[in-house]
Amino acid sequence: MNIVIILVIFIIFLALAFPLLHLLASLSELRKGRNLLGNRLLLIGSSLATLSIFLYFFLPIIALSLWLIGCGLICYGAYWNGKQKENFHPTHHLIRIGIALVLTILLALVQ
Repeated sequence: MNIVIILVIFIIFLALAFPLLHLLASLSELRKGRNLLGNRLLLIGSSLATLSIFLYFFLPIIALSLWLIGCGLICYGAYWNGKQKENFHPTHHLIRIGIALVLTILLALVQ
């Protein structure tokens, strides 16, 4: 099997895991009754990012735009959650932004 195909499958798997984990976290928080703005932003952003992965093979430019909007909402929602809960750790958010940027660059290169 070609190494490029394996690499593309691995990138798509990582890109799908990122929003799905955030979707799971936001649904868990909303189910507990913590209906904060950050949790709703996480839900919307992770839904958009997940949708963009499924659209990626049909409409790559639109999917990349949705991915950027979704990742932005995920990162901002997590930042907002940290500020509202007074449990803010800057390194955690920098790592999240770094992962989102690396995945975005990899998705742009796969096109």
